[in-house]
Amino acid sequence: MSESITVMIQQAKKSWLTWNEINIHQRIGITAQWGERLKDNPNIGNTPAHVIEFHNRQAVSLIAESQMMPGPTGESNILSTSGRGIFLMMMEKDSSIPALVGLLNCALIAGNSVLLLSNSDNKEIVSSLQQACSLTGVEMPVFIVKEKEALQAIISDPSIAGVGYVGNETQAISLNQALAARTGQIAQLIAETDLALLPTVRDQHLVLRFITEKTLSTNVTAVGGNATLLALGCGEQ
Repeated sequence: MSESITVMIQQAKKSWLTWNEINIHQRIGITAQWGERLKDNPNIGNTPAHVIEFHNRQAVSLIAESQMMPGPTGESNILSTSGRGIFLMMMEKDSSIPALVGLLNCALIAGNSVLLLSNSDNKEIVSSLQQACSLTGVEMPVFIVKEKEALQAIISDPSIAGVGYVGNETQAISLNQALAARTGQIAQLIAETDLALLPTVRDQHLVLRFITEKTLSTNVTAVGGNATLLALGCGEQ
């Protein structure tokens, strides 16, 4: 792996930590502005913006609020979500811009940073996203990879949490095999290969494929459940 790619992965990791801490409603607000800018681009059309709007609405209902879970022993359990880390995004030339936008949008609103393998089809998409981030003073958590020959090395890096791919089934299988051969954390492939019907991008739960769950458990009954024992548990006499 070249030194430039290694540095980029480190930057993406740092960016993920910052981006993931931003409130999800703010992340959604940024991508909503991105969608509005895409609408103004005659080379892209309105469909990608509608894809962003759809998944933003779904994210609000699916992951925006923490959930209280049952506490069988009296504890408080709060379920929330977090981004998984760094996702590699790529599309075959002349495939589906709406599909790439959908995968990229879900990765971002879930709280991930992205390495995007560049080609001539996605330059305007990235430029519009950069403008949306600039308006809010947030550093864009998307990094452009221009070295296609570094693809295998990037996929093998344990920092990569998953791959989003738009293209043909043959390449999707090859990518899935490369991910399966890795050591370290399990990374998943999220692929759109039906470029006519876009079933993956139309999935109303797509954002859930880019998150990991977090549970905060608070249990004060372990020290007895009354004020005297609580005081003892705190070291007070």
